[in-house]
Amino acid sequence: MTAQEIADRVKETGFMPLFTHADLAICTNVLKSAYDAGVRLFEFTNRNENSFDIFCALRTYCNEALPGMTLGIGTIKNAQQAEQYIAAGADFLISPLISEEINKVAVQHKKLWIPGCATPSEIGRAENWGIRIVKIFPASQLGGPAYIKSVKAVFPDIHFMATGGVEPTREDMAGWFKNGATAVGIGSQLFPSAWLAAAQYDLVTDHIKKIIQYIREAKG
Repeated sequence: MTAQEIADRVKETGFMPLFTHADLAICTNVLKSAYDAGVRLFEFTNRNENSFDIFCALRTYCNEALPGMTLGIGTIKNAQQAEQYIAAGADFLISPLISEEINKVAVQHKKLWIPGCATPSEIGRAENWGIRIVKIFPASQLGGPAYIKSVKAVFPDIHFMATGGVEPTREDMAGWFKNGATAVGIGSQLFPSAWLAAAQYDLVTDHIKKIIQYIREAKG
């Protein structure tokens, strides 16, 4: 998929699950559980020493067993990481920060890059670079849906993906989308550690199906 097609999918679904773990079996099962729930966009987060090896294995798994899954990499903090994961087959890049060097790599490779922004200055920088989707991070700690509403008034053409502290409930989903969020990113609360420890991946699938329904309702 092209960068624009992936961006359109983000806007259409309004949902970005994100996950990381050092155990490949758990990562594979989580990815399959999300896929079975209907997820076709997934961010694997680069936060462990073996994250690159895990990502490469997941990329192969998607290619062989999960047709249509778009697999991206998160927590990209510099150009070197961006280049490394693009070479390994990342469909898109997500960062907790905004960086000119990462933007140059993404543009060069024609990859969707969603930078993390916390201030109007950072959002404005992204807009001036031609970026149209940014991650508001950490969204809840910055002021929650009220903050999204405030910055949306100043940047009406920018799409905001709220990440950080988003609750997987009908009420929380309604709040984010009502106040101008285009999408939400949800991590650990989608994948309770007790369920993973007990290999209760059917519960993960059912949980994600509910979240998808909440988002559909919130988006109208």
